[in-house]
Amino acid sequence: MQYIDMEKGYVIMKTVKILLCLIVLLTIAVPVADALSITSFSPEVGYQGKTTTITIIGDGFNSSVSVLLMKSGEDNETVSNIESHTSTEIVCRLTASKLTSMEDGSWYFVVINPDSQVKATQVFKVRPPMKLTSITPEKARTNNDSVKFTIAGSGLGDVEKVYLHHDEYGNISAMDVEAPSATKVTGEFDLDDKEVDDDYEVCVMDNFDIATCDLDFEITSDAVGSIDVSSSPSGASVYLDGTLKGTTPLEIDDLEVGSYKLLLKKSGYSDWLRNAKVTNGGTTTYDADLDVVKTATPTKTSTPVTTATTIKVTRSATVATPTPWPTSTPTPESPVDPLVIIGGVGLALIVLRKH
Repeated sequence: MQYIDMEKGYVIMKTVKILLCLIVLLTIAVPVADALSITSFSPEVGYQGKTTTITIIGDGFNSSVSVLLMKSGEDNETVSNIESHTSTEIVCRLTASKLTSMEDGSWYFVVINPDSQVKATQVFKVRPPMKLTSITPEKARTNNDSVKFTIAGSGLGDVEKVYLHHDEYGNISAMDVEAPSATKVTGEFDLDDKEVDDDYEVCVMDNFDIATCDLDFEITSDAVGSIDVSSSPSGASVYLDGTLKGTTPLEIDDLEVGSYKLLLKKSGYSDWLRNAKVTNGGTTTYDADLDVVKTATPTKTSTPVTTATTIKVTRSATVATPTPWPTSTPTPESPVDPLVIIGGVGLALIVLRKH
């Protein structure tokens, strides 16, 4: 009996070894597929009308992987422009037209492997484009450490940064940036010791570090001067480059160095125009002697005498003219025989005798 039990134990142990070997072989022959996972993607926002390239980082991406964008209440959007991918990275591109056709708001990236492994990522935001229409002021002097500005546009509700960009001088970041609405951004520039140039570009950046650059901002020289203007007679309106500055006598301070069109106007006097020069730290004086506008002397003319004219009025007759009675065409009179006339006279005498 003891011999039989030992033999059974040997058979069991041998069977167990064979099963373990089979398990190892199966593990080697049929590797377990890596679990599909996504750890990050960037950027996390796309603007309508602007092509955006997105990089998805994760693991277990199949060679035939597909990417979708899904939003509640909207049709799924297939990302067909996959530029490259490995088992751990997918690079895809959303075209400007596709983003424009998508409803703004939150979408989800969905990565699908052919073996039906599906993984939804965090939210991807589609936003209206950031557009800049104006900046006020459009220029300021160097060495001015407090230049307050206002930018107008659209899609600016998420702007967090504003800066002036120059290819040679770098960026000038704004301070105290606020976006009180989607159409307005305010802030302040410190231009202390900044280079003078006329082609700084205005840029805004959102909370995802997506930037839009447009508009021009000029940093001008801090060299200034003044103009002192008087006129005879006084009280003339003073225009500098078309802008009314006041009336004479007048001193205009804090003007940038350069040339200006100086115009004086006063009713009853001819306009006075000069090309005014402003020098650094100096005051240029102009004294205008205004000329009276000469008016033409009216020529005396005699008053024409009007002679009354008698107008002969012919009245129309009120008595109706009778219409002649129609007659037949007269017959030509026959010649009278003289004997007949003599006989008639004799007969008349006989009658008178009897009476």
